[in-house]
Amino acid sequence: MSSIKVGFVGLSAAGWASIALAPGLLQTQKYTITAVSTTSEASAAASAKKYSEELGHTVKPFHGDTSQIASDADVDLVVVSAKAPVHKTAVMPVIEAGKNFFLEWPAGVGLEESSAIAEAARKKGLRTIVGLQGRHCPSVTKVMLYSSYCGTNNSHTHEKRSKRSSIPAK
Repeated sequence: MSSIKVGFVGLSAAGWASIALAPGLLQTQKYTITAVSTTSEASAAASAKKYSEELGHTVKPFHGDTSQIASDADVDLVVVSAKAPVHKTAVMPVIEAGKNFFLEWPAGVGLEESSAIAEAARKKGLRTIVGLQGRHCPSVTKVMLYSSYCGTNNSHTHEKRSKRSSIPAK
């Protein structure tokens, strides 16, 4: 089985995504980063150089509008790691190009933007993931584990982090 080729919007050489999101992708053979896109040409070049060296293959640099990375034939899945106010602008070209995507929470600024993103992706039949780093927050974990809000819980690992945890032991 070949790896899913990932285009990563917002992956700079030393920013938050390089610490929090990229390492997980790089630890598995299921995914390989093939392209990066940042707001500036210099940042994109630095990121592409870093990940090309780490991965042992060329990572393409794109900058500015996300339509370039979205239309790249060497990208199967687009990860969008940017500030929330630009999520809709960043992800709509991805949806228009028919690419599956991962988008950080919140999907949009408010219900209207989030709904527009969801509806556009649904119309294209895309697979989407909205990542919620807040899942490690005790109150969010409690909602996710002990309610049906997020669907059926088939499996989980819970580690009590302190004696002050607000999650009751089950």
